[in-house]
Amino acid sequence: LAFALELGADALVLAPPDDADGEALWEAAAIARAQRAERAEAAAPADARERADDAPALTTGVVTAVEPGGVGDRVALDFTSLLRMGEGGLVGSSAKLLALVHGETIEGTLVPARPFRVNAGPVHSYILLADGRTKYLEEVRPGDEVLVQDADGRARALTVGRCKIEPRPLLCLSFEADGAAGQVFLQQAETVRVVVRGGGDDFEVRSVTDVRVGDRLRVRRTVKGTHVGREISARVEER
Repeated sequence: LAFALELGADALVLAPPDDADGEALWEAAAIARAQRAERAEAAAPADARERADDAPALTTGVVTAVEPGGVGDRVALDFTSLLRMGEGGLVGSSAKLLALVHGETIEGTLVPARPFRVNAGPVHSYILLADGRTKYLEEVRPGDEVLVQDADGRARALTVGRCKIEPRPLLCLSFEADGAAGQVFLQQAETVRVVVRGGGDDFEVRSVTDVRVGDRLRVRRTVKGTHVGREISARVEER
């Protein structure tokens, strides 16, 4: 009754807990009430889980080189919710420069879409979490909340359900943004895509295998370094 038709009854009336069965029923009702509250919080559009005002500001990074990245242990993050078209994760070799890597929401020529997945790159890369911290991809675990964002700045938190690590060939995209240089390693596959600025002010999604020098990536730039994933006001250089 608490979750019928994904809505549930507005109230449940229970008899006083006079025996063990009654106490068990009240305990189950209390759990159902707490779960209802959690679902209502997650569904609220103005909730902190889905926000734009405090989302990381994005800027433009110009690709300076596209080079083979060898073979590495690639991490695919599979979420417990579906990604929307345009959304992705912020990933990179430096916590100061993270590129917007699009989710696998687009059908490929050889494989179907995986609309719950961000193919995030090798184990050394950073991923931005929903609480503003960064984490190495190798350290991400089921239950972690990752910030997913689109090119226009809309952001929300999604929960990781699985981390899939496999050896895969890589490409290294080097880029510059606001006077700083960074790079992102990604699997060399047509299904892996980044968000770029088109001819005008519009954004488009492009396969990493089609990225060329001069393309303008959507990136997140910060001047602060990190320690154990948290931003600190100290000199930190990552090459």
